[in-house]
Amino acid sequence: MTAPGAGVYAPGMHLIQTFDAGVLELCLNRPERLNALTLALARDLLLAVQAGVADPAVRVILIRGEGRAFCAGKDRDDPPTPAFVDTLQALAAALVHAPQPVVTAVHGWVVGAGLELMLNGDLAVAARGTRCVLPEVNVGLFGTGGVAALLPRLVGLQKAKGLLMLGQEIGAADAERWGLVWQVVDDEALASHARGLAQQLARSSPRLLAEVKQLVHREQLGDFDATLARETQVHARLTPAQ
Repeated sequence: MTAPGAGVYAPGMHLIQTFDAGVLELCLNRPERLNALTLALARDLLLAVQAGVADPAVRVILIRGEGRAFCAGKDRDDPPTPAFVDTLQALAAALVHAPQPVVTAVHGWVVGAGLELMLNGDLAVAARGTRCVLPEVNVGLFGTGGVAALLPRLVGLQKAKGLLMLGQEIGAADAERWGLVWQVVDDEALASHARGLAQQLARSSPRLLAEVKQLVHREQLGDFDATLARETQVHARLTPAQ
């Protein structure tokens, strides 16, 4: 095991990495801020994902959040910059193009960039108390993370437009019924269930899973990188001048 398994970050760091039996677990660790993303945390997460993707010992990537929420989106106290959007788009590309399956374990608030991060994974497990929302429309912005391609394919055209145009929250039951998540479990069972799913995937043929993921994405997502580029352009046009 190379970089991802070199150890666990010291307490107090905002991203905790652990590795066990082929599963690289990345835990957002800003519970006092509901794991809201700063540019620094987004970059740490991107670097960790890229290192995991490059390591043949990593068979599955699992992303979860510490505390009361998975991720409350962008930290409002972190200055908005084009670098933040660029990092989110690079992270989306890294996760979608990763040959390894990506499992996300979500709970509490899953907001904005946090919901986009969930969508960039392959299989999402949600706690029953999960609340999902894309609130960008309420501040005059457009979503990132490839939602323009991912949402319509997951929930259909009309529901995708509703999620993007209305900024309304939905609960775990609707998220499962609409196809946003793979499975809903009791809150206390979330971590163990997600790890069990990740371990099951890790026991499968890496080559087979990579082929499945690549072919499904090729058929369903088209040129995903082009979608990310267009989203970045739209976001830039809508962002007020600083």
